[in-house]
Amino acid sequence: MKYISMAMLVLVMAAGTGCSITDTASDLRGIKGVDGDKLTHINTRNYAINLFMSKPIVGDATLNATVQAFADEAKKAGATKVRIVQSDTSVMWYLIPVLGFVFTPVYTNVAGDALLP
Repeated sequence: MKYISMAMLVLVMAAGTGCSITDTASDLRGIKGVDGDKLTHINTRNYAINLFMSKPIVGDATLNATVQAFADEAKKAGATKVRIVQSDTSVMWYLIPVLGFVFTPVYTNVAGDALLP
């Protein structure tokens, strides 16, 4: 059962490799940001497959690429400023023994607020 769930996760990751997925929440029930700004919360994730855990071969899940995708979504929302509150990169070399060292699934997540004028 454990290997089946790992295989399913790897298949989903492979299908989503090279993707950038963004979720936004703009209906905050009238609540404003700390500085009184109107805001939209944005969560962006990039998925990739790296060679030997560090060299992107399919997709780009580096922190720089994910922050750029986050900034693009903030511009689409009409933001003039952003506040990044969290970022995380996961290198999942452990999913498939031995093969995971060569072809490593990676994802990076950046979450923050787009501050609207």
